[in-house]
Amino acid sequence: MATFKAVINAHQKKQDGTYNIKIRVTHNRRKKEIATQYYVYKEDITKSLKIKNHYYIDATDTMIREYRKRCDQYANKMDTMSVEQVIEIVSKSDAQKLFDLDFVAFGNKVIKDLMDSGHEGNAKLYGVALRNLVLFAGRESVSVHEITTQFVKDWIKWLKEQPARSGREKGGRAESLYPGKIRALHNLAKNEYNDEDTGIVRIPLSPFKKISLPSMPEQRDRSLSIEQVRQIFALPDTDSYKNVNNRFNFARDMFMLSFMLVGMNEVDLYNCNDYKDGRITYKRQKITNRRKDKGKISIKVEPEAAKLIEKYRDPTGERVFKFYRMYSSVNTFTAAVNGRRKKEAKDKIFCTGLKKVGAMVGIDDLEYYAARHSWASIARNDLNIDKYTVHEALNHVVEEMKVTELYLKKDWSPIDRANRRVIDYVLETKATD
Repeated sequence: MATFKAVINAHQKKQDGTYNIKIRVTHNRRKKEIATQYYVYKEDITKSLKIKNHYYIDATDTMIREYRKRCDQYANKMDTMSVEQVIEIVSKSDAQKLFDLDFVAFGNKVIKDLMDSGHEGNAKLYGVALRNLVLFAGRESVSVHEITTQFVKDWIKWLKEQPARSGREKGGRAESLYPGKIRALHNLAKNEYNDEDTGIVRIPLSPFKKISLPSMPEQRDRSLSIEQVRQIFALPDTDSYKNVNNRFNFARDMFMLSFMLVGMNEVDLYNCNDYKDGRITYKRQKITNRRKDKGKISIKVEPEAAKLIEKYRDPTGERVFKFYRMYSSVNTFTAAVNGRRKKEAKDKIFCTGLKKVGAMVGIDDLEYYAARHSWASIARNDLNIDKYTVHEALNHVVEEMKVTELYLKKDWSPIDRANRRVIDYVLETKATD
């Protein structure tokens, strides 16, 4: 059990001749001291530095009795606690009153940790949610104690009232997605700064408990029909006097390349550095920290895809593609491929990248990710390729198969056969089942 004693330290004499009374805490053979609000003069203590002024004796005795009461609440846990935890228990009222946390700074630290550990996609979602919280609050610092139930309700209302970005339709995802991310950050903060086992609750509020977050709107189907995919593959090159690196041709090529590489994501295409023996091998960044094999997949490069690969090969050999030499980051690469759709004067529509490709074949708001969705849809629905092969080809995390996969030697041939069938079906090069 912890013991407490009021003490005076000779070496801690102040310039005005006073000494601060400390409460010495001894627990599990370790000692720490808690400063009190009381200061005594030489005449209040004996030559051996014991307190003789009864006012201070009574005051510190009262403090020690209160400390012991607080420790009694944790009598069955005291043996396993450190002296630092004991001090937090006995002074928790003051600690809770004085504790504050800049929630925005905390969130930014979590985001940095996610980025450093390779969880870039999740980090970006947290970042967007946090930026919207800052915009709502109107300042860069928000105390964790400000995030109450009413604060969250007002923020969700504010999110619903925000206009859509130029040229886009209001989607309704923000008021569900962003508060969900802030709720996760809030829970992380409570896990880090609270210790319910010892009664230390620095962040007592649970602002999301009484709030039902709006449901996520149904995701739009990004997959294209076989006819639409064929139309994109059939689009001829266009000339442009404004841009040597024609964005239309480039975006169409990226869509085709992703499709023929079984829906390879932009970030993996941008960073890929392993192409040998007719295969592109990479670790899918989105799931690299969620599987023991780091999301590894190997895709056989079919002749039709090989032509595009050669067109965009990195001359230095540092990576497979030269995209990193064309664009400074995967974000600018993705923006160039997806392009934009903008309404100009007299309702004239200006399109670039895949937005222009989509406009050419009657697809509104075409995005790069549609290649991946379309490959899967055609493989499963048009060619009746089994669901497990489709999941494996898309490099998904299939929870129920995790244990089984530990015992299986990886065989890429089912994916190779499936991809060849899909390409043949799109290009109508030979009959399929």
